[in-house]
Amino acid sequence: MAEYTAPSTPDSRDSVGGGPDIVMRLPAMYFPMPWRRHPEVGLLEERGLAFMERHGLCRGPGRRERVAGTKSALFFAGNCPDAGTERLQMAVDWTYTMFVFDDFACDEESPEDAFSFLDLAVRVIRTLESPTAGLLPPRNPFAGPVRELAERLHHLASPTQRRRLVDAHLSWYLGVAWERAARRQRLMPSLNDYLYTRLLYVAGFPTLAWFQVSEVDDISDQEINAPAVHALTEMASTVAALDDDLFSYGKELWYAARHPADAGPVLNLVGLYQARPGCTQQDAQRQAVALRDRILARFIEVRDMVQPTASEPLRRYLSNLTCLIRGNYEWGVRAGRYTDPDGRHPGAVRVATSPVTTTPSATGAPSDIPCIGWWWQALPTGASAAHERAD
Repeated sequence: MAEYTAPSTPDSRDSVGGGPDIVMRLPAMYFPMPWRRHPEVGLLEERGLAFMERHGLCRGPGRRERVAGTKSALFFAGNCPDAGTERLQMAVDWTYTMFVFDDFACDEESPEDAFSFLDLAVRVIRTLESPTAGLLPPRNPFAGPVRELAERLHHLASPTQRRRLVDAHLSWYLGVAWERAARRQRLMPSLNDYLYTRLLYVAGFPTLAWFQVSEVDDISDQEINAPAVHALTEMASTVAALDDDLFSYGKELWYAARHPADAGPVLNLVGLYQARPGCTQQDAQRQAVALRDRILARFIEVRDMVQPTASEPLRRYLSNLTCLIRGNYEWGVRAGRYTDPDGRHPGAVRVATSPVTTTPSATGAPSDIPCIGWWWQALPTGASAAHERAD
């Protein structure tokens, strides 16, 4: 850990005249796959917003616009383009709800005390396990939507899918608790510490558990827990998290500049690199892109080892992991959360992207991040990759 020093904010603009306060210009990023979308994305959005209206999560000035601006239907339409609509709708409704949960309980504008978040988190988890648990008070804004989602989950999903989804929420909320504590401590984590904890609090594990719920057939424990498949799950989630970091850095700088009393570390990969002596924002962005390119190149290698002998449910899961990587990027380009930092300043941040490339800017294992080094080491190859039992 090192003492936190706020990074400079090049490309900052005065908002007088209607221009953005911060412009983020991103380098070209590696994507060897096309962007695919579910054909019913419009219907998924219509039903998802109706779900949020029905449960009162669109009430308040600008709230409906902020909910719609998350483009949650587009997010899951790009992740699971071949899923059945009824099952995928649960994932879309969960995403709309959890973005509000993130604003209310997790992000910069949430209450500072640790108990308020943890108390709500354990109540949400138990309600997903048991819709009749009665742990969410009727006046809690999440009582209705979480209980309805839990009931639908118990109606459509298998016990295995439900268990994996609940366990994934435990990992996510553990990560959020770490993030909230790190912000209060105002300390900058090491790159190695950050990469693993980011994997937890990005909500990647519950998102990927919804991938499994979106399909009728379970993936066997033997396959989903195989080291190569677990590595693929982590790699896909990490690439998405690092892309989110690239998109959200401007938002975090904007918020920190306007709330200096609350400003702690900008917990973001670009910020970690930029905190190094002599590293400019552009240098930091290039280093962040190089790292996510390394991980994505390794993901493709391992996926292609696993795919030939994978069962049909696992093949669908691998397809969805691949779609997530491009779908998350295309969603991020369009999501209002990155350009309207607090829901009241649309266009305050602009993210300018470069054309994507089919060639990675770097390959091979990074030498300074041992917590993810195992993705390049000790993985079975060939036909055994999808079937070797986890230790």
